[in-house]
Amino acid sequence: MSETGLKKVNVSLPGSPNLNRSYDIHIGSGLLESCASLISPLLKRDFVAIVTDENFQETNQNINEFCRPRTSIISQPGALLTTQKGIREALHAEQSSYELMKKINATFDEWKKDAEEPIFIGHNIIDFDESVLEYNLFNNLFFPYITRKSRGDTLSLARALYALNPSSMKTPLTARGNPSFKLEKLAELNNLPIEFAHDALSDVRTSIALTKFIQESDKENWSQLQMSMNKERAIEYVTSNKGFCYMTSFAGRVKLQALSMVCESQYSGWFHTIDLAHDPEPLIECNAEEFKKLIKKKNRYVICNQHPILLPGKIASNYEPYNEIGADVLNERAKMVYKNKSLADKFKLMEIDRQIEKEEESSQDNIFPESKANMFTQFGQASDLAQFHEKETWEEKYKIALGIKDPRANFMLKRLIFDESPKTLSAEDFKMVHRELHDRLVINQERPFTTIPEAMNYVDTEFTKLEENDDEDKEKKLIILKDYNKYLVWSTIILTFWNGIYFMEQVVSNHAIEDYKI
Repeated sequence: MSETGLKKVNVSLPGSPNLNRSYDIHIGSGLLESCASLISPLLKRDFVAIVTDENFQETNQNINEFCRPRTSIISQPGALLTTQKGIREALHAEQSSYELMKKINATFDEWKKDAEEPIFIGHNIIDFDESVLEYNLFNNLFFPYITRKSRGDTLSLARALYALNPSSMKTPLTARGNPSFKLEKLAELNNLPIEFAHDALSDVRTSIALTKFIQESDKENWSQLQMSMNKERAIEYVTSNKGFCYMTSFAGRVKLQALSMVCESQYSGWFHTIDLAHDPEPLIECNAEEFKKLIKKKNRYVICNQHPILLPGKIASNYEPYNEIGADVLNERAKMVYKNKSLADKFKLMEIDRQIEKEEESSQDNIFPESKANMFTQFGQASDLAQFHEKETWEEKYKIALGIKDPRANFMLKRLIFDESPKTLSAEDFKMVHRELHDRLVINQERPFTTIPEAMNYVDTEFTKLEENDDEDKEKKLIILKDYNKYLVWSTIILTFWNGIYFMEQVVSNHAIEDYKI
C-alpha cells in the first residue's frame, strides 16, 4: 500500500508489561482493505460427529468439519491453549460459521431420517458442547434444539457407574481426594483402546469407547441409565414413580438423592421435587410465604431433557442419609409428597413471585438478541427464515432479512450478513451493526459473553502463570498467547477506528467515508 496521504498514529492499550500492546497504524484510504485478514474470524472451530450402531461400532456416517468463528463474536481464549492451535492456523480455515451450521443442521436432519430413535452422546456435552452448538445454531437463525429429544452424556454415565459399582471404574483423584471424571484420564486408567489427543475427533472416539466400556461394565443397570437419555421416557419415569433416586455431583463428589415429584414447573419437562431426607409435613402445613423460606435445600429441579440419572427408589436405603431413615419412613414421605396439590400450589406461587422479581431487575441478558432468555425458535416467521437459508446469494438473503418483522431476528440476520458479506448491507445497516459491535465488544463492561477486554485480561493471567510455572509446552503456549494478544489489539484498533469514522461523518466527506467501507 502506498504511503501517500497516510498518517502514522501510535495506539497503546493497557495490559501485562510483558505483552506489547503498542502499535503504529497508518490511517488513510484503503487501510481496512489491507487489514482484512486481521478482522477475519478468531479461532478455528472443530465439529466432529460419528454415527454408531447399537453396539457402538462406527458406521460410514460421520461429519468432521471445522470453521472460522464469526467476526462479531469473541471466542473464549482458553480453547487456544487447550487445543494448542494458534490464531495463525485458525485464520486459514476456509469454511465460515454459517456454512458449518447449515451443514450440521442438514446432516443431523438426514441422520434422524435414517435412525428410528437416534441418541446424541458425548462427554460433558450437555453442560458445554451442546450449549455452544445451540448458541451457534441460534445465532445463525437455525432451530437450535436439534438434539434435545434424545441425548446422553458419558460424564453422567461415568459418575453413575462409579456410584453404583466403584470397583468397575478406575478414576483419578482430585487434590481433595474426590474422583475426577476427565475423559483423557478415564481413557488412560481404564485402558480404553484410543490414543487420546486434544482434538474433536479424539474426543468423540474416546467417548464412544467409554460408553461401550460402561455398557459392558454394568449390564444390569445399562437399560435404566439409557432410558433417561430420552426426554419422554424420563418424564414418564418421574411422573409415574412415587419415589425415585436421582444422582447429583458437586466438586467431584457423587451422591444419590431420594426424591418425589410434586408437579411440573413453568418449563416443559422440568419438575419440582422434594428430597425425602426431609420431613415434608411442615412444608405442607405452612403458608406460601413460609414455604419460600422452608423449601431451601429441600427441593430439586429434575430436568428431563438433560439426561438425568434416574434410579429405582428402593436403592435409597443403601446410601446416606436414607439408610438411617429407613424404607418405611421414606415410603410414607413419598406418599405425602407425590402430586400433592398444596405443595404444587405453593411452588407455582413461588414461580410467579420469582418471575416478577426477574422482570423488575431487567436482567442485562435481555438486552442482547442472542441471549438465551430470548431463545425463541423461529420468531414466528419460520417460512421466511427457511427461505433465507435456501437462497443462494447474499443479496437475495438480504432482501428477505429486510422483511423480517421481529426486531431481534432482523438485527441478527443483518449481523450475520455483516460477518459473511458486509458489502451487501446498505450503508445505514452497516453502520448500525458496526456501532453495536463496538459497544458490546470494546467497552469494558460486564456482558453475558466474552468481550475483548475480558479476553485480554485472560491472556495477561495465563501469560503470568506460564512465566511463573514450569510447563512442558511453555514455549508453544507463549507464542500462541502473544499471537492472540496481537489479534485482540488489532481488533480493538479497527473497531474503534471504524467507530470514530462513523461518528465523524458530519465533518468528513462522503467520499472519505466510502473509502473505509469493506
